[in-house]
Amino acid sequence: MNSDERVDILKRTTCLLLQSGFQANQIGYRYLREAVLIACQDEETVTSVTKLLYPEIAKRFRANDKQVERAIRNSIETAWVKGNQKVLHEIFAEHLEKTSTRPTNTEVIKVLRDRISKEQ
Repeated sequence: MNSDERVDILKRTTCLLLQSGFQANQIGYRYLREAVLIACQDEETVTSVTKLLYPEIAKRFRANDKQVERAIRNSIETAWVKGNQKVLHEIFAEHLEKTSTRPTNTEVIKVLRDRISKEQ
C-alpha cells in the first residue's frame, strides 16, 4: 500500500469516526483508526484480532495488546453513549437489527473497514 492510499484510508476513517461522535482525544480513537487501516491492508487480521491486530497496534504505539483492546472498547462505549445517534444508527444499522447493545471492537472494525472499502 502506498502512502497516498494510506492517507486516504486514514482520512476516510477519521471522517467516519468524528461524524459518529468518537472523541479524538481518547487513545482508543487513535488505536481504532490504526486498526481500520491495518484491516484494510490485510483483511485476515480481523479474523483474529487478539492474535494479529491488537499486537500489531501495540507494537506501533509501544503499548501492550490488553491496553489496546481496553482503549478501543472504552472509545466505542463513549461514542455509543455520547455520540451522534443518527450517524451511529446509519453506520451500524445491520448490527442494531440483531441487538440493541453496542457493537464489539471486532464488529466496529469490520463495519468501518467494509464501509471504507466500498467507498474506494
